[in-house]
Amino acid sequence: MNRYLPLCLIVGLLIAFRVLGSVFPETLPNFQPLAAVFFCGALLATGWRGFAIPLAIWAVTFPLGIGHSSSPAVFLTTLMALTLVFFLGKNLSTKGVPVLLLGSIAGAVTFHLITNGAAWLGDPRYAKTLTGFWQSLWTGAPGDVLPSWVFLRNLTAANLIFTSVFLTARIRLPKFASATPVPAPAYAKSR
Repeated sequence: MNRYLPLCLIVGLLIAFRVLGSVFPETLPNFQPLAAVFFCGALLATGWRGFAIPLAIWAVTFPLGIGHSSSPAVFLTTLMALTLVFFLGKNLSTKGVPVLLLGSIAGAVTFHLITNGAAWLGDPRYAKTLTGFWQSLWTGAPGDVLPSWVFLRNLTAANLIFTSVFLTARIRLPKFASATPVPAPAYAKSR
């Protein structure tokens, strides 16, 4: 069980963040560490598991989020953005804590640029100009309740908090013993 503790903590935190975002949709929109889970994926596991674990976590918690469209384009855009955030984290995974924290901010900005850029391209309420693109990134479409920058702020805050918690747990939690037993010292056998 000990080796699954970090994974259980990550899933629990993600579910808690998703529920918080659903309970307070107007004050905490997009307050979810989803991009941070993908960003920290390379730190969580090596190889293909570093991407597969966050993908599975996203699949399990996806129904807990609100405001999701059943549109395949929205789903694929989100998947593409999360994939790029994963590769950003993978490239920074050998760097120090300050670089990783700055990387989590860059991951939030990357996610925001891609998803809101896709909204700009696909939503007829946006003019297909640089001004329309800026509107999709900062103020949102006409008639939206909250400006887009609120979503970016909350995603960035959630990413920083989650990445900090993950890195702290990784540093502070004791290293779990390997599956092979360690032989007892010679002096312990004589007792």
